[in-house]
Amino acid sequence: MTANEIRRRFVEFYLARDHKLVPSAPLVPQGDPTLLFTSAGMVQFKQYYSGAAALPFRRAVSVQKCLRVTDIEDVGRTPRHDTFFEMLGHFSFGDYFKREAIAWNWEFFTGVLGLAPERLTASVFQEDDEAYEIWRRSIGLPPERIVRLGAKDNFWGPAGDTGACGPCSELYFDLGPELDPNPDARPGDETNRFVEVGNFVFPQFDRQKDGTDLPLKNRGIDTGIGLERLAMVCQGQTTIFRTDLFWPLIAEAGRLCQVDYAGHEVALHIIADHARALTFALGEGILPANEGRGYVIRRLIRRAAVQAYQLGRREPLLHRLVDPVVAMMRETYPEVEEGRERAALALRAEEERFGETLAQAMGRFDGLLAELGRAGATEVPGPEAFLLHDTYGMPIELVAELAAGRGWAVDRAGFERCLAQQKERSRAAASFSAAGEALAWQRVGGEAHSEFVGYDSESAPASVVRFAPAAGEPARAWVVLDRTPFYGASGGQVGDTGLLRSGGTVLEVLDAQRADAEIRHLVGLETPGAADLLGEAGRAWEAEIDRDRRAQIRRHHTATHLLHAALRRVLGRHVAQAGSLVSPERLRFDFTHFSALTPEEREEVERGVNEAVVADHPVEIRFSTRDEALADGAVALFGEKYDADRVRRVRVAGVSEELCGGTHVSRTGEIGLLLILEEGAVAAGTRRIEAVCGPAALAVLQGMRRDVGHLRRLLGTTLEGAPEKVEQLLAEGARLRKELARARSGEGAGRLDELLAGAEAHGGRRAVVGEVAADSVEALREIGDRVRRQLGSGGGLLAARIGGKTALLALATDDLVEAGALRADELLRAAAAVAGGSGGGKPHMALGGVRDPQRLGEVLDEARRLLSAALERA
Repeated sequence: MTANEIRRRFVEFYLARDHKLVPSAPLVPQGDPTLLFTSAGMVQFKQYYSGAAALPFRRAVSVQKCLRVTDIEDVGRTPRHDTFFEMLGHFSFGDYFKREAIAWNWEFFTGVLGLAPERLTASVFQEDDEAYEIWRRSIGLPPERIVRLGAKDNFWGPAGDTGACGPCSELYFDLGPELDPNPDARPGDETNRFVEVGNFVFPQFDRQKDGTDLPLKNRGIDTGIGLERLAMVCQGQTTIFRTDLFWPLIAEAGRLCQVDYAGHEVALHIIADHARALTFALGEGILPANEGRGYVIRRLIRRAAVQAYQLGRREPLLHRLVDPVVAMMRETYPEVEEGRERAALALRAEEERFGETLAQAMGRFDGLLAELGRAGATEVPGPEAFLLHDTYGMPIELVAELAAGRGWAVDRAGFERCLAQQKERSRAAASFSAAGEALAWQRVGGEAHSEFVGYDSESAPASVVRFAPAAGEPARAWVVLDRTPFYGASGGQVGDTGLLRSGGTVLEVLDAQRADAEIRHLVGLETPGAADLLGEAGRAWEAEIDRDRRAQIRRHHTATHLLHAALRRVLGRHVAQAGSLVSPERLRFDFTHFSALTPEEREEVERGVNEAVVADHPVEIRFSTRDEALADGAVALFGEKYDADRVRRVRVAGVSEELCGGTHVSRTGEIGLLLILEEGAVAAGTRRIEAVCGPAALAVLQGMRRDVGHLRRLLGTTLEGAPEKVEQLLAEGARLRKELARARSGEGAGRLDELLAGAEAHGGRRAVVGEVAADSVEALREIGDRVRRQLGSGGGLLAARIGGKTALLALATDDLVEAGALRADELLRAAAAVAGGSGGGKPHMALGGVRDPQRLGEVLDEARRLLSAALERA
């Protein structure tokens, strides 16, 4: 029975019993800060059990995608652990309870799926006599097939730190005594014989932050049935990786890595499992990062990449598995099709980035263990583990896993000390906003309401609610007003500036920051007695923003929406906003994309925005619920929190619609012109565009015109002739540099001829090892190319002292590379490792270096030894 058929039968079974079919929630839990990922089917229903939300239904059924990494070290190594999995679930909220749940599940497993009743055993919580009696009396299981277990096995939850929890009952399938020689093995033991196919949780408690359990408002049923394990049983397998959920991916990974399944099971299991998890997570917009969810995603990518590397794969692999995952899963999860391009691009970019250091990292790791092993050590020191983590990008968990695979431990405490020291250095160098500091507030009157009236007004009467001196700035204070036209910085838009007036007193407002629902104004106190005036209860003030500055901010903010829409249209729907800055001087827009924009793409994006500007579309503001807005196609920013009942929608008909609380122009024509200044990378998979609009764009164009005029005069030509003139000058410079390089290389020709003449012969093949004269890496490469051409068949390692550093270049001729007898990159890593060096490159040529030039002789000796052994074997 296929996995698709199991899903279909499960849903139909519970629809026939008046359950509401609820779509799978995203992998990122909505409104639940206690969880990184959706890790169980009931996560999206927690609020219904606790009574925190009105019940839209009493019964529900779902097929939920889940991600969990608590057992990641076991994934791929055991028959049933995985990171991405599907939970078939049916739920009751204050409706049916244990008797119906147990009876229906028994009917589903034995009647619908046809599992042999005699191979099923139930477990119950040791104190749950009610569940025991239902299995014994109603279902008819004999006592020896009902096992009482403790809280570790049969008390579930909560999913996170708080929420619904309660006793549970599980159903196990007996895969046969041949999987465990222990005749006394039973469910709950560490055994592969009994596999859990269903977990029926009876939520009746509400776990509090202090660990206490209160009665749950809507006690009910939370059933979790792992599809992967159930498919294993229904398809007659003893491992989930032989089911139709994994096997096509394993076969494809094996084909791409050119390895058989036998002997490579663990690596192929890990690659297939992680490919499933990453296709879904990246498709939802969870991008690799150094913390939080992004760190988990990066760790999965790099763990799988290391497995592929150890299978001999030197090119990115995981992105090639996205299409097979999508083909297998889109019928159940249509959204995975929409995220296909984003996932594939993100995977390729991250794999390529990690691949640049992976060979060096593995070389460093191998060399480190060899060096420590010679000294009798069996533990990787903390500083060395931190170096692998910090310099080479290997997550500490991956370092520990690789070490454990060779029987080594890792000094985690020493690693944590190094990490803490680095964080402390970063904190010492960091700055923070004064609006977030602990301030000595003085209350003046009223409530801290901070009603924002700036959408419709540029000035407003106001009174001071409270104020506090700005820390470290005696001539400034943070002021909270009861109502204000000042926009507090948020959503990427900077805060307004302006004036506070009262009578003849005028105070300058230097900034406005938002702190939760409060807007704080940074006010200059240069006017004598200003602080006393702010502290006067009942004093009337007039708050007025800088109108021209606000107008320019509005232009830039609406332009970011048009830019976002143009990027998605030109580059693809994988583009998503990853950050922004909207200021009067310019706009900065960060977005997910995995390669630089071509000149043609940049021009098309810029043209698309300006076409919308010239069209002078009205900019509409309206409000709705969040779900209504998303159903209409409005764009919400990933990771941003929105009120479920009321969101503000900014719409340019036919062009763009986003959820946004910022200030905008009333018509696109007010933007005037958008001019892209720069486009570049800010992180792996994230690009940045800087642009200007309106008067700021005009100022830039005028400056460009002045610069072009100056260059034209310097070149002594017309504007049309300037490109040709510059090309001529560049060509002349390149010609002169080549002549200089040839002259310099001739100086070292004698030494190179000497090395070639003294090359060691090994059965018709030659090895060249020694120092050469080179003043740049490019010159060293040229020397290496000459050696390869003149060597015939063989390899070598050349060293050169360049700019105070010792560079290494390894080389291998094509015949040896094709025969698998010698690889330059492997030769370089192994030789450099003896002196703490590293490097990487391609099989025929690789570059690296050593930290201690005094140990260069050891490196050259090791290279001679390695070359001699390799050429003798060839």
